[in-house]
Amino acid sequence: MTSVMKLQTFYISKRFLSEKELNDFYQKHAYQVTEISYTSSVGEIDFSKPEEKHFLMQKGYPKILARFFA
Repeated sequence: MTSVMKLQTFYISKRFLSEKELNDFYQKHAYQVTEISYTSSVGEIDFSKPEEKHFLMQKGYPKILARFFA
């Protein structure tokens, strides 16, 4: 029996970020955080978690994509 993982594409939402954070992100990385998409079988990233948000703000992409940018 074969197990099939269902992948979904997500775009990062503004809901866990303040207007200042959104502006700071744009100034640092030259694109809107909402332009970032990723594909996952586990769902949307919870950017209310400080370590997830900090990584995104510093690197310009979420941890789930780090393997592609390392």
